[in-house]
Amino acid sequence: MTRFPLRLRALPIAARLSLSFLILVVLGGYLVSGLHMSEHHQNRDGREGLSMTDLEGAYHGVSSEAPLLMALQSGHPGELEGQEALDDSVKRALLNWLEGDPTKIVPNWDNLDLGDDVPADLLDMSCVGCHSRTAPEAMRADPPLEYLDDVRAVAFSREISPSDIKLLVASTHAHSLGLATITLLLTGLIFATRFGARLKGGLALAASGGLLLDLVSWWLARESASFVALIVLGGVAHAGAMLLIGLLILADLWLAEPASKTPAS
Repeated sequence: MTRFPLRLRALPIAARLSLSFLILVVLGGYLVSGLHMSEHHQNRDGREGLSMTDLEGAYHGVSSEAPLLMALQSGHPGELEGQEALDDSVKRALLNWLEGDPTKIVPNWDNLDLGDDVPADLLDMSCVGCHSRTAPEAMRADPPLEYLDDVRAVAFSREISPSDIKLLVASTHAHSLGLATITLLLTGLIFATRFGARLKGGLALAASGGLLLDLVSWWLARESASFVALIVLGGVAHAGAMLLIGLLILADLWLAEPASKTPAS
C-alpha cells in the first residue's frame, strides 16, 4: 500500500502547535453545538429538557398535548402500585377544565363560581399531597402543582410549528458549506496519521455520511416526522466521528513514533 505523502508527526513543532490549537477550537465548537441545539430546541413541548417532540416540532411540526391532560387521560395515579384512581367526579371536572376553552384555563383555576369543581381545590385535595415541593421525599413527584405558575406549565396543549422555510434555507446554506469544509479538512488530516487504514476510513465515512444524512433529513422531515430520527442519527454519527478524528489527530501530533523493529542478529 502506498504511504500517505504527509505525516503529521514529522511536521515542525510550530506547525504541530498551530494544528493542535485549531483542532482544539474545532472540538470545542462541536461540544458547544450540542449545548446550543439543546438550548435552541428544548421546551417547545412545554416540558423541561430536549425531547424528540421538541425536534419533531422544529423540523416537521407537531401537536403537543398538555402533560396534565395526558396524565389524567391515562388514569393517573391509578396506574401506580398502591395508588387509587381519582374519583370519577374529580377526574371529569378536571378534564372538562383542561379540554375546554384554553383562554379560560387560567381564569377558571380558582373560579369560585364553579362551586365544588374549582380546579385549584380539586388539585389540592387529590394531587398536591405528592406533587408538592414539601411532600415527604418518598412520596414527592414531579411536576409540582401547588401554585398557578406550576399548573400553567403543564395545563396547555401546544401546536408546534416547524421552522420557517427561509430559516431552513439559510441554516442549510451555512451548515453545508461550513461543516463540509471542516469535515473535508479533518478527514484529510486523519489520513496523514499513523493509525490503521480501516479506522481512518471508517471515521471519514461516518463523518461525511452522517453530515449528508443529517442535512438531507432536515428537508425530508418537512414531509414526514419519521425522518427526524435520521436527523438525530446523522448528527450523532457526524459529531461523534469528528470528535474522535480530532482526538486521533492530536494524539498523532504529539505521541512519539513507535520504535522501528530491527531484525535480531
